[in-house]
Amino acid sequence: MTNRIAIITGGSRGIGRNISINLLRRGVDIIFTYHSNKTEADGLIRELEATDMKAASFRLDTGDLRSFRFVTDVRETSETWKRDRFDYLVNNGGNSLHVNFEQMTETQFDEVVNIHFKGVYFLTQKLLPLKNDGGAS
Repeated sequence: MTNRIAIITGGSRGIGRNISINLLRRGVDIIFTYHSNKTEADGLIRELEATDMKAASFRLDTGDLRSFRFVTDVRETSETWKRDRFDYLVNNGGNSLHVNFEQMTETQFDEVVNIHFKGVYFLTQKLLPLKNDGGAS
């Protein structure tokens, strides 16, 4: 039986990192994203690969729909792992904009919405054709 594959956005630090490690310990191969800290992502890759499981990381800005080359990266990675689909999607990527409510600008608000809602929505939409059961599970 082949291992299952999980995609975790924001998987290189914090909660996403913990999710990546815990799923890998359960026999799930991992594809995770990071926003800007490639050094941290590379460190996690080394840690995950030391377990003889498969792991890959890609830079992704969920607030920039033009950066969704990630879907192609997922497809290509899955193929090299002899799989054509993935099993789990964890939309964990996000940011923390520390601005007082009364000081929030429209541009800042749009950034938060693009990262935490719009980007997640359209990334999930683009990934569904690659997910087992078309996202029904």
